[in-house]
Amino acid sequence: MNIVKISDAEYEIMEIIWAAEGEVTTADIIEKLGENKWKHTTILTLASRLVDKNVLSVRKEGRINYYSPTISKDEYKSYQADDFLEEMYGGSVKSLVASLYDNKKISEEDIKELQDWIRRV
Repeated sequence: MNIVKISDAEYEIMEIIWAAEGEVTTADIIEKLGENKWKHTTILTLASRLVDKNVLSVRKEGRINYYSPTISKDEYKSYQADDFLEEMYGGSVKSLVASLYDNKKISEEDIKELQDWIRRV
């Protein structure tokens, strides 16, 4: 399956759908977001974009749309991590870790855990 990037707003919708572990309606999304977050039409637009991107599937029953994810949250996170690594570091994990270390974003404890993990795999 070809996974594509989704916007922050679309990701917020997906978080609700992934957490539901089943079909979700627009009303369910509004309830989780809170009444004043976005209008009903905005949620329909975002969901429609997610369907177009093949991240969601939709089942229509009368005037109600039932949405379910076509990819898991872990699959999307893996795609995002791979995309970020390729785009920012040319696919080099070493360059990523070096950047984190140089900018003091990774601790000695983190490095030790990474070394232990590498030895195990």
